[in-house]
Amino acid sequence: MSEENCIFCKIIRGEIPSSVIFEDEHCLAFMDVFPIAAGHCLLIPRKHYENMFDVDADIVAHLAKRLRDLTRQVRNATGAEGVLNIAANGAGAGQDVPHLHFHAIPRNKESSFGFKFPPDYRDSMAPREELDEMAERIRKAV
Repeated sequence: MSEENCIFCKIIRGEIPSSVIFEDEHCLAFMDVFPIAAGHCLLIPRKHYENMFDVDADIVAHLAKRLRDLTRQVRNATGAEGVLNIAANGAGAGQDVPHLHFHAIPRNKESSFGFKFPPDYRDSMAPREELDEMAERIRKAV
């Protein structure tokens, strides 16, 4: 998707209205118009990066600092027990908008939405040699 057609780039350019929480030279935080819960917001870089696969390391470092701030602000403003941070990278991970973005979603234990592991995922540990082999593959991947 080109920057010209990107909905988040249009928000950055002021072509689409948004409820801004904060902004600086590198990023913008604003309310999600389709909130999962009251207080659900997004943090995006001003420059168009599709996802974590192509973002500049300095920009992602700045985003991490601002995401920490946003997460605290969301928790304090909503009184939620916790805040879920999510970034989907690529269609296979469920990324709908091809502009890097981080969700900050307030959540309580009884919330219907959340990152949930399958109920049986801790029934058996992965064999150490499989874990070691995958760790090696990841170490060697560039």
